[in-house]
Amino acid sequence: MVLHPSGSKLPAVKKTPVGGTRKRDSYPSQEDLASPWKAEGTQSRLSRKGSSKSESDTGSTKSTQHSTSDKMACADDLQPWQQLPANTPYLNEIKEAIDALYKHPDKNVRSQAETWLLQQQNLPISWQAGWTLLQPDKSVEEQYFGAHFIHHKISQCWNTINIEHFQNLLQVLFQKLIDYRKGPTIVRTRLSVAVAAFILHAMQGPWPGAIGHTIKYLKAQGGMEIALQVLVLIPEEFTTITFTAQSKSIIRCQAKAAVSEVLEFILECLTVQSYKEVSLKVFNSWVTFELPVQESALLVDKMFEDLQDPVLFDIIVDCLVNFLRQPITLSYPNTVWDIIAKVAQLQPMLGQALQSDDMGICQGICQILLAITDTYTKLLLNTSRPDRISLVSCLIGMVLECTGVPGHFPIEENFSDTTLQFWFNFGDDIISEEADHSKRLLSMYSCVFRKLVEVLLRKIMYPSDDAWQSWSDDQRTEFENYRKEVGDTILYIQSFVPDCMTVLIQEYLTCQSRNTSWQKIEATLFMFRSVAETVYDESTSEGNTTGQIISTVIESLPSLPSHPKISRTALLLCGAYSEWLRNHPERLFPAVKVLLSNVNDVALAPSAVMAFRDLCIECTEILAPEIELLLEPFFTVYQNSNIKNREKIRLCWSLCTICSQVPPEKLAKYLSSLLSPSCARIKELSLKQAAVKEDQSSVKLELGMINSAFHGVSVPHTAAQPLLELLQEVWDPLKAILVLWSTDEVIIDELTKCYWHAINTLGPLFDPYIEPLVDMLCQCYEKHQYACLLESCAQGLLNIYSSEKPDLIAGMLQRLSNTTFLLFSRAMSDHPDIVQAFFSLHLCALRAQPQIVYRRESNCKAVLRAAMTAITMQEYHTVKEVSRWLVEFIGHYPSSNTVEEAIASQFTFLITELLRGIGTASPSSTVEFLGDLFNPLCRMCPDQLGETLRATLATENFPTKYISRDSKEAFVQSVLKSSHQKRRLKVIIKEFSLECRGYNNRSIR
Repeated sequence: MVLHPSGSKLPAVKKTPVGGTRKRDSYPSQEDLASPWKAEGTQSRLSRKGSSKSESDTGSTKSTQHSTSDKMACADDLQPWQQLPANTPYLNEIKEAIDALYKHPDKNVRSQAETWLLQQQNLPISWQAGWTLLQPDKSVEEQYFGAHFIHHKISQCWNTINIEHFQNLLQVLFQKLIDYRKGPTIVRTRLSVAVAAFILHAMQGPWPGAIGHTIKYLKAQGGMEIALQVLVLIPEEFTTITFTAQSKSIIRCQAKAAVSEVLEFILECLTVQSYKEVSLKVFNSWVTFELPVQESALLVDKMFEDLQDPVLFDIIVDCLVNFLRQPITLSYPNTVWDIIAKVAQLQPMLGQALQSDDMGICQGICQILLAITDTYTKLLLNTSRPDRISLVSCLIGMVLECTGVPGHFPIEENFSDTTLQFWFNFGDDIISEEADHSKRLLSMYSCVFRKLVEVLLRKIMYPSDDAWQSWSDDQRTEFENYRKEVGDTILYIQSFVPDCMTVLIQEYLTCQSRNTSWQKIEATLFMFRSVAETVYDESTSEGNTTGQIISTVIESLPSLPSHPKISRTALLLCGAYSEWLRNHPERLFPAVKVLLSNVNDVALAPSAVMAFRDLCIECTEILAPEIELLLEPFFTVYQNSNIKNREKIRLCWSLCTICSQVPPEKLAKYLSSLLSPSCARIKELSLKQAAVKEDQSSVKLELGMINSAFHGVSVPHTAAQPLLELLQEVWDPLKAILVLWSTDEVIIDELTKCYWHAINTLGPLFDPYIEPLVDMLCQCYEKHQYACLLESCAQGLLNIYSSEKPDLIAGMLQRLSNTTFLLFSRAMSDHPDIVQAFFSLHLCALRAQPQIVYRRESNCKAVLRAAMTAITMQEYHTVKEVSRWLVEFIGHYPSSNTVEEAIASQFTFLITELLRGIGTASPSSTVEFLGDLFNPLCRMCPDQLGETLRATLATENFPTKYISRDSKEAFVQSVLKSSHQKRRLKVIIKEFSLECRGYNNRSIR
């Protein structure tokens, strides 16, 4: 009778393969055994170079025959647990390949060796090769590959193992593991992985008690450490190997049945100092299988006892965090409260770590705290026992200490940001309680939130200027992002704890009365800016108090200390309170004065202009009467060459927005004042003989300024005469710029935006310019195909004028399409942006005026052919847009003979390309868009679709070799059956695509 390693009898099983229906490994054919490793000569390709062709050919034949005969001679006589004869040439080939992989100086040779070795592991003979390489006289590299071969055969080729071989393989595998228990470590680890994979596969059928038997056997052999190592690896292999859903369920059940034995073994090993670390790793790893809470309590107690051990600290933290985050723990509140009490006892340890700047200890305790507070917030908030309320207060106080850990993030510490989410969750859970309970909780913890404001106020302070300069760009970016997260946190807290505003004003007044550092002043202003959204405008007591606070802050801005960061934050604060300033006009102009006084400062201009823009949007009516006072700073900025062009354009746009509120008779005067320099400059630039690269910045600036008028001034069409005069003045210069700079896509993009905003703003007043504009744009596109010409102006013209001027727009569409077809005929795949813009344009045409598309000259067939080619492109957004057009186009099937003819003539090609795209040609992320096409196809022509699908899929290995005939037929039937279920169709297409790509039928070979 054959025995398990533990000594128990092997259960009776059927004499069929463990994983499938094959009875034994089918050894490779003569072609399979021909070693590519020596296909270039009588010597290895690694050691011989420069042979003549005739010598190489002769040597190749001899080498192939020799290698084949050697492999075939030994393969048929050996079982999977046996070794190859020592003198087998195949072993020399493997040794040579391994040596090349690790030692050859040529990278190409190393890559070639790796490829060949990966091919060998798939051959059945790699069983025998693996055991042969696992000999003490072999090099460590060879021993490692031996273990790797065995692991690969077990994990990926389990289906080929005959049940009759199971016991022998098991015994040899465990014996090898015992032999290597003292090293080399890399080989022992790989063997442990192989054993873990063997256990996972075997516990599904032939060896249901595998885990318990393994522990007992290895203990009996004196291998407690390797038993622990195998146990660590079992959950890892479970997540690595591809199992079916049914297999996963069986393994989980078996693993849960063995948990008690595993925990008992861990507890036993924890008594041995040298085994403690790996024992804890087992516990941490087995959380994957949901450790029972009550049975784990004793182990958790021992972890808290050993938490002072610096060697074990990190692994204990990981164990506790993963254990506490198990959903199952929510069903054992009393056990959780016991753990919470132990965590609260870590407060002195946390305090000592904070004093000694031991950030490792602080971060570890913080992780444990967050595991509890994130998982059991409801439990913490819904207790009425005084002792437990005291524990909750202790925990929250400890989290607050971790939030306020000394030092700047991310230089002196790098974990305080992890606590910010807790405060969001904590506030959410308090607010979500019933009204009375929520009110009690807020009164109980409002002092904690006020303290949090003080802590975060300190954490967001900048370091000294010298220290800031010493930080790297990445560190500065991290700190600025951290400040934004803090700002979001304060905004949220202020929304349900209004008292936080009082804390801020007290801090701000303290800053005003004392000689306070600029960092604290800036941090307080940053906090005020962050809570701007919560400011009240109603005439409540709270609203009045808040108004007084904000009024005090804005009043004090001109007298703040001079520091760039204070000034920047103060400027942004003005913009953040633009809505409040609209309702408090007496405070508006002092704020505007502060902004405009800094507009000409290179360092502060971006912040000043952005804030001024916000004020202009919210306070246009109040600022309009004073526009003349605002023009002077604008001209100063326009003439300042140090200020970036985008700031000049934004400032111009803001002033144009104010111009929308001035009387119509004064609009022309102000527009002239604002744009006269730009008009003069654009005329000057348009007269040049050729485009000069040095002028590009100037052209962009003046186009942006003119565009600001058409975009920023929002007036009724009847009052847009000044804008029409502006268009008349710049029409010829812009036309000249279009010709002069036609090779510069950036300039053309800016120019098309100008035209587009002019069309939108002027409305019917633009009509006389439509025909020449269409001709200009089409001529430009015929010479230079830019996506912006299709995206911006062409689509705008089509949407607005397709019904008023259908002939003009149809002609434009035809000209643009013909030019695009010529481009596509040369290299469609090189222009995904043009493809996307082209089909977006045609989608607009279909939706705005289908009659334009129905015309014979619109060449629907050519557009359809282009779409069918484009659906297999690799760009996500391109395929998405093409698919949207196809869905819309097919939807017009019954209402247009032109569309019907186009689809009918290309139907087979359409289905073929669609299936090819779903199969593998298109990115997997775009399959859902391609799947949308089946819905209109099923609705419009179900019979033709079914016939074409069957005929197309009848081609062997189409769309891929992974899909069987039965799967193809099932797919066709499912599509036709679910023709009116859009969601179901998407699922069917996605599953078919996965199967075509080899995901749904990935067998374990």
